[in-house]
Amino acid sequence: MKNQTEDTIRGVFIKHYQEWCVLSFSFLHSMAEAEDVVQDVMVKLLLRQDVHTIENLPSYIRVSIKNASLLKIKAGQKVRRLDETVSLYDTSYEQELIDREGKVEVQNALNILPEQCKRVFELCVIEGLQYKNTADVLGISTNTVKYHLKKAFKILRHNLSSSYFFSLIIIIVTFFSIKN
Repeated sequence: MKNQTEDTIRGVFIKHYQEWCVLSFSFLHSMAEAEDVVQDVMVKLLLRQDVHTIENLPSYIRVSIKNASLLKIKAGQKVRRLDETVSLYDTSYEQELIDREGKVEVQNALNILPEQCKRVFELCVIEGLQYKNTADVLGISTNTVKYHLKKAFKILRHNLSSSYFFSLIIIIVTFFSIKN
């Protein structure tokens, strides 16, 4: 019985091999990968104990090849995404030094701000409070909050070179993404 089933599978394989490779190629766009998928599906089929119960073997294999090709694409996307993520965080020692210097420069610039401007800046920009909430916390008007925030940005822009001012914005955005 096992020998007869293997002969049937071998006959179907020889008859439809090219068709199945083209089917897999239509998904993967690589003939080598397509051939690998077809061969993997056939090996799994030969290892099954209940092959004789499959009614339409060519159709079953065609669907199996399609599904295996789609799974291969999905697995490739995960690996590609991981590679892209690793390259985003792969920084050199020099870049780390530059980043640290930038953070120190930004922190120094924040310390130069007048006390009220600094408190408004921290509440509105760093903590993400709305103007009205900041005004309520500090016991000042909304227009005064806007004035101090505008003054804080003006001082920061003046005291920081353009690259460090951009770093400040990046730090703020990063803080919000970590916070949320």
